[in-house]
Amino acid sequence: MASTTPRRVAARPDPSMWADDELMTFAEAAALLWPAGPLTASSLRTAYRAGELEVVMIARKLLVTKKGLAAMTENARRKVRT
Repeated sequence: MASTTPRRVAARPDPSMWADDELMTFAEAAALLWPAGPLTASSLRTAYRAGELEVVMIARKLLVTKKGLAAMTENARRKVRT
């Protein structure tokens, strides 16, 4: 199964070209922020189902923002043991 870059990400491949509150699909988010992994659209769906990722639902379509993904990443950080 060959993976293809979503059309909107191909047009704007630099994450800085996307606003923090711009809506994107899970596939777009994964391709934009983690083009070679470790996270995929499937990983983001799993995080959503676990309640770890804030999403916007429009017309039964799940969408995310860079701001929501940053919050998920920050909340997932583990404290360093001292």
